[in-house]
Amino acid sequence: MFAEWLFGADLPTWAIFAELILCGLIISMAGARLTRLADRISDILNLGKAWVGLLLLAGITSLPEVVTGGTAVTIGQPDLAFGNIFGSCMFNVAIIVILDGLMRSGTVLRVANPSHSLSSSMGIVLIALAVLGMTLVQQAADADSHVSPEVMEAGLCVLLAGAYVACMRLSFRFEQQLQNGEQKALAKTMDPQVRRIYISFAILSVILIVVTIWLTRTADVLQDHPIGLLGGRTLGATFVGVFFLAAATSLPEIVTSITAVRIGQVDLALGNIFGSNMFNIAVIPILKVFSLLNGQSMLMDPANFAVQGHTVAGLFAILITGVAVAGLVYRTKRRLFHFGIDSVLIGVIYLVGMYILLR
Repeated sequence: MFAEWLFGADLPTWAIFAELILCGLIISMAGARLTRLADRISDILNLGKAWVGLLLLAGITSLPEVVTGGTAVTIGQPDLAFGNIFGSCMFNVAIIVILDGLMRSGTVLRVANPSHSLSSSMGIVLIALAVLGMTLVQQAADADSHVSPEVMEAGLCVLLAGAYVACMRLSFRFEQQLQNGEQKALAKTMDPQVRRIYISFAILSVILIVVTIWLTRTADVLQDHPIGLLGGRTLGATFVGVFFLAAATSLPEIVTSITAVRIGQVDLALGNIFGSNMFNIAVIPILKVFSLLNGQSMLMDPANFAVQGHTVAGLFAILITGVAVAGLVYRTKRRLFHFGIDSVLIGVIYLVGMYILLR
């Protein structure tokens, strides 16, 4: 971390936030470019916008969560990793409020592709599986159990990975049905223009990875740094992960979604949002691999894992996504100022969740 190197023991709080902002700006520029590339590849390969957002764009923009989580686990901070995962799930859905403000015509959910109802619902299922499994692993670790917590944790990771693959396959089949099976991508996959786009995707992905490692190191310093405005209190790993780190690593989703709406591709934006939430849960098995490589048999070790805080964050992620599903199905025209009623509820639930987690 550059600020720590420059200031040493007298590290000011503003320097830490300055680094977070700088990382955010770099991520934002990369995210805007990614959106335009995804839009082009959707047109060239004749793929649905929702599917490209769900798979390709969501996978790329979720790289910060992968790298951040892996780095956090490597430095012995699984709380940061899980706080980032569930916090990002909450924050991603809250992006819908921002999109409503940009469109200024009520909720964006009213004009969305029906396939988003499926992907958002499957996101809820994946988050619920993660929260339930996380709780069961902690119970097995705290009491005598016929199944060791290490085995239960490994089983949970296998279950989450399998569930993610199954959900993506189901989403793809549903998208094909909506397009009457008219997929013509294979004939153009070797087009020189497509290869150039893939190279650009790879370069932007490397940029996101490097900046995210930098971001995670900065957040690790922030969690233990006394804040003057809070009377010298520290923010702690769970809150830094759920709020600051989740917001920062969700910047690609924010920028790509805003860019997609500005070029008239709402389905690309929503596919990115709900696909990112699904991918976030699939990061947990990857974190388990990092844990094993780091010589740790337990990823969710009770000694340094605040299961209650992550459970609360996960439940709020389920709640906020449930409101989004209702908005996708009901498609209300009612609005408050420029925001849909469902978006207002999403914003309120997100703020309440942040307040509870801070307390």
